[in-house]
Parts: sequence; C-alpha cells; structure tokens
Amino acid sequence: MGALACAAALLTSCGGQGSSTTPSGNQTTSSQSSTLAGGYQGTVSSDGNAYTSDFVSFVTPSLVWYALYYLRSSDASIYPAIFKGQLSSVSTSTASITSPGLTAFQFGNRLSTGGATLSNASASGYQIALSGITLTNNQVNPSFQPTTMATYSTPTGSWAGTLTDNLSSASTELTLTFNSSGSGTFTSNSSYANCALALTLTPESQTSNPYFSAALSIATNTLCLRTPASTAITMSGIGFIHASTVSGKTKRLELVLTDSTGSGLSFRGDQ
Repeated sequence: MGALACAAALLTSCGGQGSSTTPSGNQTTSSQSSTLAGGYQGTVSSDGNAYTSDFVSFVTPSLVWYALYYLRSSDASIYPAIFKGQLSSVSTSTASITSPGLTAFQFGNRLSTGGATLSNASASGYQIALSGITLTNNQVNPSFQPTTMATYSTPTGSWAGTLTDNLSSASTELTLTFNSSGSGTFTSNSSYANCALALTLTPESQTSNPYFSAALSIATNTLCLRTPASTAITMSGIGFIHASTVSGKTKRLELVLTDSTGSGLSFRGDQ
C-alpha cells in the first residue's frame, strides 16, 4: 500500500445533551469550530480483507481532532489505532492537519506521523484524507459509511470494556468505575499489566456536544511497560460517551489518552 491511507472517510456528526437519545446535530455558526465540534462515527469495509471495522472521532471546539480506528481482524481481536492532530487552515468547509502534526499509534508499537486534509465539512459530517500513514494490515481503499452519534454528559458508574495499549500489542478486559470528586470532576483508579492508572475526567462546557478532558497518571513500577525507567508518566486526551451497540447496554465510553509523542492508551466500555 502507498503512503496515502484513508483516502476517503465520510463521517456523520450529531450532538446531544444529557441522556437524550435523539441526536440534535451540531449547530452551524459563523465559527467553523462550532460546526465541526462534536462526535462522529462510521463503519469501515475494506476491499480484499476479511474484516469490517468501526471508527469514532471527536473534534473539540479548539479543533483538536481525536480518532479511534477499531480494526476487527478475522479472529475478532480489536486493536484500535489512536489518531490525534490539530486542525488549521480552516475555511467554510475545509481544514487540514499539517504534516507531521498528525500522530498515529497502531498495533505493534507503530508510532508514525503524517498530515490530513478535511473537506466537505458541514453540520452533518465531513470527509478526511490522511497522508504519510499506512494503516495496520495494509488496508486498501477503506470507505467510511455514515451513521449518527449523540454524546452524553454523565460518566458516573461502572464501564465494562477493553483497555488497549499498542505498546504491548495487547488488550485487557477492564472495568472502570468513575465517581464524582465533589469538585466537578470524575475520578477512577484501576490497573492493568502492573500499571496503576489514576484517571480524571473534567466536563467541558459544551452543552450540545458534551465531552470530557481526560488526564491519566501512571505510578512508577519497573514491571509496568509504561514506566520501565522508574519514572511516573502522565497522559492527556479526551473522553466522550455515545450510544452502545451491546445488547442490554445503553451507553458507551470512549477514552483517548496520549503522551507528548502520540503514544498512548485507549478504552472502550459500556454500561
């Protein structure tokens, strides 16, 4: 596969408040950040490969683009790639991420950088083309089919799901439980593979498209792959909640957390 990946990705965005199940859509204003801000979702069918995948992303009001690409291989393993980049050169319907400002952290500890061009942006979706990044398994001509996605504002309670760290090429079944700290934030403490995780979610003032700033600290432990040099580390990112596709569940929490290089963790859990 050449250097161009995700040649055409059509995604649909919708907003939402609280526990509403009816997407209200992003509100178009004179600011393109208001038009783009919100959650997006699509499914992926890749020609010549025996799998389908799904893709979720969130654009913050400051135009930081986060995305998780969940690759479903033939044995049903899920290894989400983490994408992050700052959109710039914004016009009415276009924007870009200047190379090497887009980072991609994929299965097998593959960290790469590139750029992206966003087009056909509106209150209902956009197209994005990534350059300089080859996707896992050398996927050919992936196409993103649009669906709608509302986001919700309450992370309290337990979320049963999967935490993935592409540093170790492994996924861990994990339940994260968030409690209100009493100061407007929500906290959770958990662990995986000898790594102690302390998570904090801070609600952002987005009434139509709720989301959370996420902060993670990992305590020093030489047995933890993330802290082999006996140095605690921190990561930052985003959390957002949308409708679950799991039978008997109603909501799904997505977390995207990266360090300064773009390496990081992701979590998807349902309640």
